[in-house]
Amino acid sequence: MNKYRTYGILSSILIIGALLIFLFFSCSSFKPSGKEYAIEIRDGVKFFNQGYLEYREGIPFIYLKGDSYNIGLQYGVLLKEEMRSFYAQADSSMNVMMDRVYSESPWYMDIVIWAATPFVISSKLSSFKKRIPEDYLTQLKGMSEGSGIPLNDLLMATCADWLPCSSFIKNVNGSIIHGRNADHIEALDFTCKYPLIARYCKDGKYSYIDIGIIGTPFTVTGINEYGLTLSWSQATSKPFDGKGSMLMFNSILEECRNLKDVDKISKNVDRFVTMIGSLEDGTGAAYDIVDEKSVRTDSKNGYIYATNRCVSQSMRKEYNSIFDMDWFNSSRAYTYENILSNDGEFSVDDAINLLSNTDFYSYTGKIPPFKGGNINNNQTGSSVVLDPANCTVYFAYGTTYGSFYRWLKYNYKTEEVSIYKNEDDRLHDPDVIEYMKLEKRWNNIDWENKDELQQMVYEIEQLSVENFWTLHNSCWAWYNLGKYEKVKEIINRQIEKYPDFLSSYSNMGFFYMYQKNYEEAINYFKKSLDTWITNESKQMYCYEQLAAIYTEIGDVTKSKDCYSRVLDYYNRYWIPEQSREEVNRIEELLETKN
Repeated sequence: MNKYRTYGILSSILIIGALLIFLFFSCSSFKPSGKEYAIEIRDGVKFFNQGYLEYREGIPFIYLKGDSYNIGLQYGVLLKEEMRSFYAQADSSMNVMMDRVYSESPWYMDIVIWAATPFVISSKLSSFKKRIPEDYLTQLKGMSEGSGIPLNDLLMATCADWLPCSSFIKNVNGSIIHGRNADHIEALDFTCKYPLIARYCKDGKYSYIDIGIIGTPFTVTGINEYGLTLSWSQATSKPFDGKGSMLMFNSILEECRNLKDVDKISKNVDRFVTMIGSLEDGTGAAYDIVDEKSVRTDSKNGYIYATNRCVSQSMRKEYNSIFDMDWFNSSRAYTYENILSNDGEFSVDDAINLLSNTDFYSYTGKIPPFKGGNINNNQTGSSVVLDPANCTVYFAYGTTYGSFYRWLKYNYKTEEVSIYKNEDDRLHDPDVIEYMKLEKRWNNIDWENKDELQQMVYEIEQLSVENFWTLHNSCWAWYNLGKYEKVKEIINRQIEKYPDFLSSYSNMGFFYMYQKNYEEAINYFKKSLDTWITNESKQMYCYEQLAAIYTEIGDVTKSKDCYSRVLDYYNRYWIPEQSREEVNRIEELLETKN
């Protein structure tokens, strides 16, 4: 390496190091005192100030009472060891993630990433801290003081966005049942191991219960003393400036007793759909909240649900792309609609069964399909059913398929806690265990590496499971390996097993298209458009391929007709920047005369 280049890199590292040291001291605007607080223990229960912590059926239940600072202090003192364990695990997971980033980028980008990350984090925290209401910032400072966890670490947990999910509200005999699954994404391996049921009784506010995670001081699923229920999920992929604060969810539970109250409260989060149920109103509503814009959609025909995109059609048009409605969301929507629209009785058991659903549309089986396609899935870390009429919360936490784990029943009026439902047998089924291990390996497959592909199809063939995605992956692995007869055989198996599914036919369309058998390709793409298990993004892809085929065979009229349909699909939604060039190309093509 050129010595001047070496000197330049070393100088840059020294400058960056100095800046990082400066950032460390400038960002640490509040440091915990390290003071030790006296805790009283009686019959296994920890008491401090007006709060106490006890473990029931292995789950920590914490009761907090007082002003904002003292509630935070009680939380930090009583959960000190648990919080330190959580944040140590979070740091470890972050290091693993950054190692993956570094391994996939060139060495010079590693330096840029390493240098830029503290600036990005510092800027985000500084901006976020200015937006947090003083009441909550005081509470966070109390948590930091009591636990010894730096305030900035708590702020990072508060402004994180890693819990997409699906949820529903069903009107039942003048009351409601509110269910929710939380998908913890990358953080799943450790977040679900830190469950917490927290009861907040803040001076001058409504008391509420948070069914959450240790060390994350915001509510994602909760219920207050008036039976107002809340859950949220990610609503859109459209990028934002990050002007919101998720602590708004806490304020809803602290200040609202019905939907009319919720309408009045300030909405200030970035991109979430918030499901609110009201015991007083006997119904529920979805609030699509995007960058301080809020649209309420009321329960219709006795139910409402959310599947990781805006519920309001107008908000979908403005903030969702067509690609937000892939198989997992469309299958979830189908399942919710199919079950919730039933006019018969609906109980807590029905709600738990719905959250535990792993069927792919109407296709049932012991093994859940790969890559979603269901409500309970391999990234579900916790599941909750809220029953305000009976003052009861039901919940389960697990490392995958959270609704399959043990369900506890908590009556917050009588303070009784009991096991409601034992673990699902599928968690211990050797086939399921084998299949889930293989799923993880599939995620890291290099499709350009022939040896890896060969090993993958070998493992799939040895697996005692066959579902759409085992067939789909082996099909295209064999295609990359040049085994075309094998590909055709597998796709025919897909069509036989999933005759109502668009991709069963579109895969064959792609196969014939690549073989330049355009007549058969057109035939199968048209068949795929006639199937009833479909979604708009997949339909659009089929029209794109048909347009390309018609262009190839010189049928300009049919090609333009298909491109016109593609453009229509795009224009029903927000168009992401990476799709804009393709949309412009299609618009220009349609404007030409020939």
